[in-house]
Amino acid sequence: MGMENKISKSTRSLIGFNGATSITMGTIDLYVYSPPVISSQTFMIIDKTSPYNGILSRSWIGKIDAIIFAAHQKIRYLIHGGGIRQINSNQAMSRRCSA
Repeated sequence: MGMENKISKSTRSLIGFNGATSITMGTIDLYVYSPPVISSQTFMIIDKTSPYNGILSRSWIGKIDAIIFAAHQKIRYLIHGGGIRQINSNQAMSRRCSA
């Protein structure tokens, strides 16, 4: 992606939701844009296939006052002007990665 120079090299053990352990390659700070909120988040980088593109923290969810629907793998939040935005997961991709 051309962002290798922005990666802070460090190794840490990361335990996945399935109990498997991965070693991180480093971290990277990226801006996450969910209109109207732009916030900097630190992501850990692993060299494995994952059903997740990224896992966002509770602080990010709090910043946008989101409501999480875990069973439906959706996040909804209010936007200025009275609308509602929704972030959807890709369940088909998640199943392929978990198989």
